[in-house]
Amino acid sequence: MRRKINLILVGLLVGLVLLCWPANPLDLSTKKITIPPGASVAAVQKILQKSGLLPAFSSFRYLVRIIGQQNKLQAGTYQFSPSDSLFNIIFKLVRGDVVPQTELTVTFPEGMSIYKMGLVLKKSGYKQWAEFQDLIHEGIKADLRQRHWNIFKYIPSESLEGYLYPDTYRVYENTSSEVLAEAMIKRFDQVVMPFWTKSNKSTRLTLHEVLTLASIIEKEAQKPEERVIISSVFHNRLEAGMPLAADPTIKYALEQPTKRVYYDQLKIDSLYNTYKRRGLPPGPICNPGIESIRAAIYPAKTSYFFFVAKKDGHHVFSRTWQEHQKARNEQ
Repeated sequence: MRRKINLILVGLLVGLVLLCWPANPLDLSTKKITIPPGASVAAVQKILQKSGLLPAFSSFRYLVRIIGQQNKLQAGTYQFSPSDSLFNIIFKLVRGDVVPQTELTVTFPEGMSIYKMGLVLKKSGYKQWAEFQDLIHEGIKADLRQRHWNIFKYIPSESLEGYLYPDTYRVYENTSSEVLAEAMIKRFDQVVMPFWTKSNKSTRLTLHEVLTLASIIEKEAQKPEERVIISSVFHNRLEAGMPLAADPTIKYALEQPTKRVYYDQLKIDSLYNTYKRRGLPPGPICNPGIESIRAAIYPAKTSYFFFVAKKDGHHVFSRTWQEHQKARNEQ
């Protein structure tokens, strides 16, 4: 009987050693990984496995729970090696032995798309800038939608475009793109949502439609005082069933947009082609600031249907096509 017990104990010990064995004891390379705030033990294990720091079958989460550390794993950027033992990885996460990082201050002006935000991040030294740009296509993930249900409950969007509030942010160079996006959405929640709660009864547009229109106004208006007038033009066109015919939406649809929009580009087959399609495009074309959002809800009362840009950034507004053609010829 004692021999059987000893064999069982030895088997358990060998099993524990094998389960805690490094992913690759001979690999002395190092890898940086980022654990986002609020990540569960299971989520941390997936991150570690995806980075090749844990084998496919690992006792990580079981061991963390056995030693009572499931609520003590700290967020941050760490440097691990595939040769690190499981215990070493866990204790680093519990102690918060994060890699010293450079803190960056990044400013996003109003009217900047996610793609261009990524370029600003790249220039500032932010490591995850390409992953940030991918947010254009990734859509609103289920966990993000759940955490910000007050914003996204009625949103049909497949992109975060329009919801990453333009402002100045302080971020570490290795912070994950998801963490940065979350901070920008929280800022959107702080700035936009209280205003929307007070003003949503003043418009027939949904929040998503307001942001879509505001994003076009943001791209068109070079002079702040003209926002509400440009908004009135688009509202008048929408009510009359006319296409918005907004050049910025064409640029958004093009893979390689040009400074000017040319006639052949107006033929592009895209839901964002507001020359060919009536109504608003499916979503925002940039991330507007609060003043353009305000203008989208509270346009000036005008009878304008057209406008053309002047060299100084102002616009000439017209009521008829004939007036518009005359204004164009004079510029």
